[in-house]
Amino acid sequence: MSAPKPKRLLRRNEIYQKLSTYCEAQGYRYEPLIGGKHHYIEVYIGDGRRVRMIFSASASDHRAANNALTVLKRLIRERQASNDNNKV
Repeated sequence: MSAPKPKRLLRRNEIYQKLSTYCEAQGYRYEPLIGGKHHYIEVYIGDGRRVRMIFSASASDHRAANNALTVLKRLIRERQASNDNNKV
């Protein structure tokens, strides 16, 4: 039996739903990945740059998804504004 795909496992995670909906609406390509207690999403923001956002497998409270989205937006904004050669 093959291992379940990350998207399938994350479908019910409220944080992942919010982050993936935002990425799709903005046209960003993203890849969900599963770690131990935490999951993460890697967002490709163009020009070979990407942002990795780590989030909890279980939300702590009702604000967790909105807080995670705010952090992701900030990370993307900072990465796009930087002019360093570090593409990762």
